[in-house]
Amino acid sequence: MDELNINYKKISRSKKITNIVAGGYLTIFTLYFAVTEGFANRFGILFFCAILGLLTATILIFGNTIRLSGSILKINTNSIISSLPKQNKATIDWTTVSRVNIGMSHVVFLLNGEKKQKKIDLSALVYDDVRTVKAKLVEICEYKNIPYQND
Repeated sequence: MDELNINYKKISRSKKITNIVAGGYLTIFTLYFAVTEGFANRFGILFFCAILGLLTATILIFGNTIRLSGSILKINTNSIISSLPKQNKATIDWTTVSRVNIGMSHVVFLLNGEKKQKKIDLSALVYDDVRTVKAKLVEICEYKNIPYQND
């Protein structure tokens, strides 16, 4: 069985270029309106929309570097290593798992004869990766004869 490794470190070159071009155009466009409205002392809706557009342009241009980095979820037949954002880093050994409950955007592992449980929230992942993770968990549960259920 191959291991599943979810990694969001790499962003495609075309997406980076698209974000920079769109952000640059939006910066020029909104900066023009912000400056002309500001110098004319008209602080109406157009001025504030231009400021909001500048913030959006900044996110588009510099958002390429502010991403999830590195391997954030690794699943193999021995263990699960989770480094998802806003969660504690978790390592779960499959030998301690007695049952798995799979929810819409989370997975609960019942450990040591259902005495302990660990929850992994998958809401930081894109939808296709959530589906892939759930399929991999079902595959490993069936391979290791671990009961699982959908919540």
